[in-house]
Amino acid sequence: MTSGMCFLSDQTAAVLGCIRMILSILWTKESIYGHTTRSAQMVNQQKIMTTKQVQGTQSFARSIGLLQHICDRSTPPGVQDLLSECDFTRPTLYRLLGGLEAENLITQTPDRRYKPGPRLVNLARSALAQTDIRTLARDALETLRDKTGETVHLAIPSGEGLVYIDKIESRETVRMGSTIGTFVPLHSSGVGKAFLSALPEQGLVSYLEHANLKAITRFTTTDPELLRKQIEHCRTRGYIFDNQENEEGIVCFGAAILNDRGHPEAAISVSVPLFRIKDDKSIYAEPLLNCVRELSAQLGNP
Repeated sequence: MTSGMCFLSDQTAAVLGCIRMILSILWTKESIYGHTTRSAQMVNQQKIMTTKQVQGTQSFARSIGLLQHICDRSTPPGVQDLLSECDFTRPTLYRLLGGLEAENLITQTPDRRYKPGPRLVNLARSALAQTDIRTLARDALETLRDKTGETVHLAIPSGEGLVYIDKIESRETVRMGSTIGTFVPLHSSGVGKAFLSALPEQGLVSYLEHANLKAITRFTTTDPELLRKQIEHCRTRGYIFDNQENEEGIVCFGAAILNDRGHPEAAISVSVPLFRIKDDKSIYAEPLLNCVRELSAQLGNP
């Protein structure tokens, strides 16, 4: 939903996406359910640390932040890039880079730039393989793709939004260019709004009070009251319709998977290029609703 359309999937991008998925979970700033957590950035900014703080927390937070920055960059950064882009002194930066490199979490290119290391790639693959909801949902997602003919995404909460943990490609020639590990905001995406609609009321209220409803496209909902109305509509009919809010030219149908407590565990979307969408939206909505009902039942939700 966020990366346009392409003709071939990029395996390398998918692996890097898995890495970003792990790091974004570690780099959580605020829980979607409205409970504030301590982020690495806050730890860095605090001048007085509690005496009960676990030894090494600040160093770990800095290392994770640096690792996240290296992975998020479109090209491998050099030392000068990192000094100008990160709030580290030169000695601190060298110390953190040395530690990450020693653990094979980053590696240097021949021109002395830094990129994700082999150990991090293996961790990402292992984490993805062990994501239970992904394994549980795989067959249902493939069935949903076959019934709608379009690309299907599975997303779970991560930080202040969601992250794709699986993607079933459309068999059409023009396909979605999103990758596993892509982060999507809650307010602008089909999976995000579906997830919001399934939150307990307290979590939704907290989100609407504090969220930065940034415009992703010219169609993005940035008014909290309008977003609330869309969510209420989703609660009534069971799915959300995202009309080019996260990417122009792409519309999505989203619905949430509920666990045994009735809380959202994940969300699924069917993404359709605008030029290909059929007038009868039930072609997409009904298979999607059947899919999330089936998976919710498997998680213990009646």
